[in-house]
Amino acid sequence: MRFVLLGLALTAGALLAGSCTSVSPEELQARFSAPTTTVIESGLSPSNTTTLPPSDKGTSPTTTVPSPLGAPGIGDHLTGSLAIGGSRALIITTPSGRPTGTFPTAGVSVTQPTWSRDGTSIIATAVGEPVMTMAVQDGAVTLRAARRPYFFYSWSAEGEYIAALGPGPLGTSLDILGPDGVPVTEESLDTASFYLAWEPGGGDDLVIHRDRSLALVRDPNDLTIIEPLGEPGQLFLAPAWIPGTRQVLIVEETAEGGRLVRLDVDTLESDDLGPVEGSTGISVSPDGSQALLAHSVGPAARGDVTVRFIPVTVTAPTEIVDLETGERTPISDELSIWTEWSPDGTKLALMQPSAELDGAVWAIWDGESVRRLEPFRPTLTFFRNFVFFSWQYTESPRIWSPASDAIVYAAQDELGDSIQVREIGGGGPVRVSGGDVAFWSPGGNG
Repeated sequence: MRFVLLGLALTAGALLAGSCTSVSPEELQARFSAPTTTVIESGLSPSNTTTLPPSDKGTSPTTTVPSPLGAPGIGDHLTGSLAIGGSRALIITTPSGRPTGTFPTAGVSVTQPTWSRDGTSIIATAVGEPVMTMAVQDGAVTLRAARRPYFFYSWSAEGEYIAALGPGPLGTSLDILGPDGVPVTEESLDTASFYLAWEPGGGDDLVIHRDRSLALVRDPNDLTIIEPLGEPGQLFLAPAWIPGTRQVLIVEETAEGGRLVRLDVDTLESDDLGPVEGSTGISVSPDGSQALLAHSVGPAARGDVTVRFIPVTVTAPTEIVDLETGERTPISDELSIWTEWSPDGTKLALMQPSAELDGAVWAIWDGESVRRLEPFRPTLTFFRNFVFFSWQYTESPRIWSPASDAIVYAAQDELGDSIQVREIGGGGPVRVSGGDVAFWSPGGNG
């Protein structure tokens, strides 16, 4: 795959994708045996769970692990830990790449490492026969046969539940897991296109965007009770919950085009926050005061639109909207295909297509201006399974360091697939490890 296709693919894919599958259901069904709806704990014997302690001696010779000394050029001041996938073990390192835990998987590859929101636990997928969930808790890993090969995980705010998406009879299915990877209910929700957002304030409400409809799940233990929230259409993918409120941001299709809407999930009262152009990605700041909008069109399509007698402008392909006043501020004339707020809410990391290296470039918005960093070529896994579905992955922080002073991402370099750490304050990207995807622990834990 040539990454010169990145901008076109992500405009048509990340913003217009028909389902939240990292590969087609047909390909997944061919790759894995048919999933069962019965939970079977699998380990050395069919009825037992295998709990493996972390290994301080690495894994098999075929597994690439980081240097125990860490990478030069990355200071000890960076906090948190990195969870690295792509080898035959889940590897936890310091930001410099020094291993602090290696969790083997009986010889199969690990993908989708996803931290709990307090940074104390991890859920991942071990791609074997059968496909397994991999839960890391209290310094040990537990492998269990999965109901289906999950390609997306999202933890609830308190870490009691995990929303897990995988291939299903209609295209995509949702299961709710406990922190140990075991489904908490026999029910699943099935549809073609599936995106979601957990309530960020400590509750366990889940907003789901299935095909053209929006709905609310108030009890993750009972997926048979779903409250409809309307039929907004598919000009957006993942809904964006506004912290500290009972409101979500969505895009509604109308005869005149798409509208950005703030919707109360309890009362169904809504506020029109103005137009969008084409399919739109949404990302809300940690304090709930602003949202980033990434429109799928270029500057030539911008223009004034009258909303309730107030002129509102789509100012640029990438813009900030003040959620109190509705005022729009352009921040980039380039399409942004991954957007993530820093934990302190002062910065945004924007991934944008780049003609250099046939790939992409990170641009950092600091509240006043945008600075483009070095171009890079994403690893195939990072591009296909994560960037291509970026608006779902930015539902919770993944690439920023806890102190908002660095980002981590997976790139191809002269040695192959690599994990790069880039401090925002200066220097360049530093290769800290091999691997095809990595995410930073939140909160300085891990």
